[in-house]
Amino acid sequence: MRLRNYSLKVGNKILLDNLSISFENKVMNHLLGSNGVGKSCFAKSMVGMIPYTGIVEDIEDSPIVISSYSNVPLDFKLPDIIKILEKKFDKKRIDYFYKLLKLDSISKEIKIKKMSDGQKQKIKLLCFLMPLPKVIILDEFTSALDKKSCLEVYSFLNDFVKDNDVTCINITHNLSDVEYMPGKYYLFNDRKIQEFDSKDNIISAYVKGGV
Repeated sequence: MRLRNYSLKVGNKILLDNLSISFENKVMNHLLGSNGVGKSCFAKSMVGMIPYTGIVEDIEDSPIVISSYSNVPLDFKLPDIIKILEKKFDKKRIDYFYKLLKLDSISKEIKIKKMSDGQKQKIKLLCFLMPLPKVIILDEFTSALDKKSCLEVYSFLNDFVKDNDVTCINITHNLSDVEYMPGKYYLFNDRKIQEFDSKDNIISAYVKGGV
């Protein structure tokens, strides 16, 4: 996915100014930045929730954003979700996600609203990624998860991004994301997004910049 002359403004605040940058396919694209810099607004602009100017290239369909404001039916149980998915997708694809997300560890008798945060995030991944969207934006997806849940999500995402023809942007300020999911590294700061050539360099810039 490539942005050309992309600008984003919310109210009187300019968040991005005439940005041109590319995000790679089949790798995790980490986008770090401080709270309030505009990361979530950028995600929302990609799905038409906030207007922008400029050109976004190499997008066949609307991107998918998965975040705290992405909803799943909380009164459903896992078998209810699977039953709905079976009407739209073949068994092979459902089995792929079921195994990769290790959903057999989730009780079939518990409603989603009673699940742990990690289990809820797995259900979101199941529902939103099943159609295999070409562009996926994760917005602070691991921020509320414990270490064990994070590691399980990292393992899934590493395999999923490698296996499928997708562009995945991980908006985060959680440095564990960068440590456990190799990929490309970008810093959102001062109305621009800058690419860094290594994990160590972006962590250094992130910490030293106080962002």
